[in-house]
Amino acid sequence: MAVLQITKERLYVSGFDLVRPVAAFSVVWIHGCETSFWTKRLNGLNEYAVPVFIAISFFLFAGQVLSGRLQSFGEMAAVRFKRLMVPFFLWTLVYLGIRYAKAAYLHTPFEVSWMETFLFRGSSYQLWYLPNLFYLFLLFFPFLKVAKQHVRKANLTLATVIIIALVIIFSNNERITQADWFTRHVRLYFVPSLVSASIGMLYYINYDMLKERYDKAARILTPLLVLVLFVAQYFIPHLVVSLLFITVLFAWLLFQVRMENSFIKRLSANSMGIYLVHGIFLEGIKTGMNIVGHPVSGFAQTVGLIVGVYALSFLASEILSGNSFLRKYFMGN
Repeated sequence: MAVLQITKERLYVSGFDLVRPVAAFSVVWIHGCETSFWTKRLNGLNEYAVPVFIAISFFLFAGQVLSGRLQSFGEMAAVRFKRLMVPFFLWTLVYLGIRYAKAAYLHTPFEVSWMETFLFRGSSYQLWYLPNLFYLFLLFFPFLKVAKQHVRKANLTLATVIIIALVIIFSNNERITQADWFTRHVRLYFVPSLVSASIGMLYYINYDMLKERYDKAARILTPLLVLVLFVAQYFIPHLVVSLLFITVLFAWLLFQVRMENSFIKRLSANSMGIYLVHGIFLEGIKTGMNIVGHPVSGFAQTVGLIVGVYALSFLASEILSGNSFLRKYFMGN
């Protein structure tokens, strides 16, 4: 029976500090790109963003569970609830307040589906990530508790999860548009997240074996393949291509990238804050520009909006994280 041996080296990966702020920028691009044809056309290059956040989260989560730092289900659930669900509820209330104020000012209808909003989706387009991650942690914790003693079975189980999820992803999408909100949410958000989470856990479980086989040829071919798959997202804008890109990207981040730049590390530390806050600036600026009769349009203005929102979100995250109460309950740190 193969038993997993835990090494200290894989408990911290400096390469993640490089990809987190880049992925956060991609998230801002995804949500701000619709005012220009070319920014929308380039949007396929950013579809990797949330899946890579999930893969990183589960690589680190596997390390915490398999190294014994998280012992009990109750302990894990309580910690993750505070870090994910409490900020989710608070930000949902914040964005609900903003939506209500906007609807009242513009005299547009204000409707809320309470179960969908407070258990799954939130009140802004990016908040679904928090409960989705929480439910995945609950699901995979028991699996990881036994994976250390059954490595081969763990690999087989995760491979099976990936295959089944990919089959669902490739299934007929036309019926999904007609389905109820819960079916759409599971199909479009939760199922793809199973693949991302499994990628992260597979890399952690097989870290030592992969590192041993990561020879000179891999050090040359992997960055090239990362570049090819990144560009391929533009020509084949499908989630599966983005997931394949993440799979190869992970090897490059784990075994080649070394990040020592202090500013990049600050951006990385604020990547979740940028993710949570950017909707306020993005919708606020666009709404304000519409009200004054100068809506954002065209490539230059849209890119300027995306860059500006990213910078403002970083500054806001830095300020909020400087307060211990806000950092704990709003930023999940």
